[in-house]
Amino acid sequence: MAKTLKDLLLALLNATLILVALCLFLGWQLASKVESITAEFSETVQAVAPIRDETKGIRTELAALREDLSALSLEAPAGANSQVAQDIRSTLARLNSLDKKLQAVQERLINLADEPQVLIAQTIENGADVVSARILEFKGCEPGS
Repeated sequence: MAKTLKDLLLALLNATLILVALCLFLGWQLASKVESITAEFSETVQAVAPIRDETKGIRTELAALREDLSALSLEAPAGANSQVAQDIRSTLARLNSLDKKLQAVQERLINLADEPQVLIAQTIENGADVVSARILEFKGCEPGS
């Protein structure tokens, strides 16, 4: 009886140690994955900064083009080339539209560079959705609609 109890306690100790080792291994894997994701986010945020600066430069060039086109439309004689003046006005309208779109993109890039936690939170949510879907798939369950 004592030998059986001793063997049972040893088996319990072995199982506990195996579970502890498994938990440590999984924790280590999780920590390394978090570290690699953090490094990727850091690289992404660093890659966004030059793009943000380029959009600022493009907007400056667009403003200069707008001024040049405005000057051309003012210099054109009123009745001589109405088609040219109309083309200049339509080009100015397209230029203004492009500038607004570029401004919206620039604001999104600035927000992304200044607040990377939004991107991190979105990635965590997406990762959690993928993991839960895989677990449900593994269990043979289907997510509720």
